[in-house]
Amino acid sequence: MNTIEILSLAWPCIGFGGGIAVIVGLFTNAFRSDTTRSRWRDPVWLSWLMVAAYLLHVMEEYGLHIADGEFQLVTNFRAQGIDAMFGGLPSAFFPMVNIIFTWVALPIAAALSRKHPVVGLAGMGFLLVNGLTHLGGSLVMGQSLADNFGVVTGVLLFIPLFCWITYACAKYKLLPRGGLAVAIVSGVVAHILLFSIYLLNKVAGHTVAFIWIPFVCFSTIWVSWLLCKAFKFL
Repeated sequence: MNTIEILSLAWPCIGFGGGIAVIVGLFTNAFRSDTTRSRWRDPVWLSWLMVAAYLLHVMEEYGLHIADGEFQLVTNFRAQGIDAMFGGLPSAFFPMVNIIFTWVALPIAAALSRKHPVVGLAGMGFLLVNGLTHLGGSLVMGQSLADNFGVVTGVLLFIPLFCWITYACAKYKLLPRGGLAVAIVSGVVAHILLFSIYLLNKVAGHTVAFIWIPFVCFSTIWVSWLLCKAFKFL
């Protein structure tokens, strides 16, 4: 395998390494905005915790499931006809979405959380939808755990983390009034926009879909920003 072929399969592991680095940082004061209160009630720390959670999820969803030089999630899409249904998804689609979202957009949102906690926590709605999607795949569609790549972190990490952030924000008023609703809605909208890439690929072709991908990956930031502006949270 050449370097490009290796990197095309190694990117989940690279992200996993970044996730471990973030986890180490979470045990220090580097990602805390207020050392006088618990980390679990610090919106900045919780924003970075989401970054780590997503990087671990991508490792499980892609990095732990590779067969014959391809990600099994991708080959399953093809086998189930999902790929053909949406006009044939290029292989580069999957790393591009995950790398931009988890390596760039989420860390930027977490960095912004010191001044704009609603923006920093806007990925929580994405956590919920992603976790419920995996849960639904197992319960409603009857998928086995072996075929539902990402279900462990999706259900056992994403959903509990969403529940805790929701509880902490409501109980300890970590966000401005209405900010929790904005954070949740922004993440849900972002996940809906993720599916829009599939539709765009079908109706407009690969090039347009690839151009749209960065806008979708940063949507938790710009959607929450626009909503905050509309409701005068910023």
